[in-house]
Amino acid sequence: MKQLKTILLLLSISCLLFVVTAKEIPSIPIDEKTEIAYLPPGPANPAARAMMDSIYQRYDEFKSLKVDMVLTTGYQNNTATDTIRGFMDGQKYRLEMPHQDIIHDGKKVWFYDKQSKKVSNKVDKPDEANFIYPINTIKTWENAFSYSITGELDLGEHTFVKMSFIPKTNNPDSDSSQINLFIDKHNFQILKITFLQSNGYIHMLDYHDLEANIKIDPLLFVLDIS
Repeated sequence: MKQLKTILLLLSISCLLFVVTAKEIPSIPIDEKTEIAYLPPGPANPAARAMMDSIYQRYDEFKSLKVDMVLTTGYQNNTATDTIRGFMDGQKYRLEMPHQDIIHDGKKVWFYDKQSKKVSNKVDKPDEANFIYPINTIKTWENAFSYSITGELDLGEHTFVKMSFIPKTNNPDSDSSQINLFIDKHNFQILKITFLQSNGYIHMLDYHDLEANIKIDPLLFVLDIS
């Protein structure tokens, strides 16, 4: 739960996905080739702005989706991972994790702790949706961050573009010194988001096996702990 709150905080104060059908794109490794920018992030140029516009256009096509995610937190040689399965249909969504389920039924966000069997809810803005559909948050970065295309990574049949974001000014509420997006060059879909802190701490979201515009059972968005 602490990790979830931390990554949601990073997603909100810094103001995630790839689509293939029944096929997994290889993971993008975290090493010196991927995490050290080939070029330093700077003011957005026309190519970077065009990339962002293409990403937004692509994600506007998604009306419903199902996606598996891996959340990794920690230092480079000492990380922990959590698996997350997400469903979204319009404003409703569901997140399934090993110890907790989160469900937004369109009116309230419900939290079910699988260990304690406790249920809680809130009526505030459902920030947890940023896990499944990060575009609304990414749009806010354009004003708060300098960003640019900082390299490409070729993994066989797939070529990924790396975009890096650094704060335009020092934000006392943020401990994220750089955010990186890895995007499929051919379909403009986000495969990985990394938040790099100045002390070497890393928060990563990897997206796997996403299916878009599918029919989802409405009962998935109803909390049932029976």
